[in-house]
Amino acid sequence: MRAFISYSHFDENHLNHLHKHLRQLQRDGIISTWTDNEIPAGGKIDDVVIETLKNTDLFIALLSPDYINSNYCYEKEFEKALKMQEREEIIIVPIIAEPCDWLNTPFQKFKALPKDGKPISEWSNTNTAYLNIIQNLRSLLSGPDQNQSLQPGNKKAPSRNYKIQKDFDSIQKMDFLEETFDKIKIHLKENIQELDFLDNIQAKVTVEEKNKFEAILVNRNKINSESLLLITTDEKSAIPRINFNNPAYIISYSTGEDRPRHLKNTFSLANDEYDLFWENNSEYSFSYGQNKERFSAKDIVDEIWNEWLKSVGIEF
Repeated sequence: MRAFISYSHFDENHLNHLHKHLRQLQRDGIISTWTDNEIPAGGKIDDVVIETLKNTDLFIALLSPDYINSNYCYEKEFEKALKMQEREEIIIVPIIAEPCDWLNTPFQKFKALPKDGKPISEWSNTNTAYLNIIQNLRSLLSGPDQNQSLQPGNKKAPSRNYKIQKDFDSIQKMDFLEETFDKIKIHLKENIQELDFLDNIQAKVTVEEKNKFEAILVNRNKINSESLLLITTDEKSAIPRINFNNPAYIISYSTGEDRPRHLKNTFSLANDEYDLFWENNSEYSFSYGQNKERFSAKDIVDEIWNEWLKSVGIEF
């Protein structure tokens, strides 16, 4: 598979380490890589980059603050790759090199490496991070579908974005619930880490289980300003309501000083003929029927996070 590696030149160190770890994949004939270092002297950079992307199967982006800050990396290379991905002409794999705001970019739609999107620089042994990246790339590139459809010269036919009607079984709904809850926990933990940079503000995760997440938030700038955050996928913890579409597939939460018997705020799983998504069925949600807003995992996190911060007098 042909891989285009997009990176900021400030991150050359990460690029060099990635090349070292990719070496065995190259020996095995699984991957060939290209970077802008291969542009010949006098070559027209834009023309070479665009032409190379057109003949590429995999777009690897080494994400960092410098990458997001780079107009060329982000607005030229990534946006071109994103349009190709929408036509199913390329696979995008973000690699998180340094802590950065990638979750608020279109990169958040794609599974990031290494594991859980933890930045390489934050691993105690960075070789372990790179090994996780290589193992995931090997798995991706060695799959039977990839071997057949991405052979050199076997260019994929352009495709339209067809919407296919479908029904969703219980396993698909359970998987969607688990995937959403895992994303919520990851986003919340990242947000909590950011609070360490605020004076007299501290948050701590107290419980993290498969179907439960709890944390405490303290604003020491105010007297007696503490708030518990409780989130669960256990339907027994929610206030029973008749408007749940799928009562077995819900995410309930509460914020405040007390630990309530039932969690009054709830997102329930819903679907149309094409997609699974989440709806806000909380006590003070006033949208109904087809007008109900659809929520993603990131949307749910934003809703919970804002409410939790406001409960201790923090707004942004």
